[in-house]
Amino acid sequence: MKTLQSLAPSTFLFLVLHATSAKSIRPELKLAPPLNPLGAKMEGGVGLQEIESYSRFFDFTDKDKDGKHSKVEYIDNGNYLNPQSRAGIFNASDNDRDGFVSRAEYILNRIITDEAKKIVQAMDANKDGKVDRTEFINQSMPDKKLAAQVFIDLDTDRNGILHIPEYLKV
Repeated sequence: MKTLQSLAPSTFLFLVLHATSAKSIRPELKLAPPLNPLGAKMEGGVGLQEIESYSRFFDFTDKDKDGKHSKVEYIDNGNYLNPQSRAGIFNASDNDRDGFVSRAEYILNRIITDEAKKIVQAMDANKDGKVDRTEFINQSMPDKKLAAQVFIDLDTDRNGILHIPEYLKV
């Protein structure tokens, strides 16, 4: 119990929300089993310090302090990246499609996004910022036939190159 008392309220809130309503904040992934060999751990692979860091950033960008991001607050009035990028992040984060991004939705999206960056960068053998079919098959998983099929599923624009946004889109 002492551990729970030492958690910041935002971290404790995330853990409670996740434990009690994970289905409402976690997107359904068709590729989850094949992504496990890539190193995908999603929220199971993040520590409390990272969650607290995401929570602090959420609070910083929650200008009206109502515990959620509206489109106006996040997209229109944001001052990082560009409006198109912020809209993409917002839409990816709003799992329940209610027009708002809750703290739990935001944190889950950050966990998944940061993990995706690490996974894709680890497969980028020549460090050119993209993963081609050969790199993916050679770097991703022992079952090369499965790796080839997963690459086809991830390469949504069918150009033979995998970028982080494509990985995240699937």
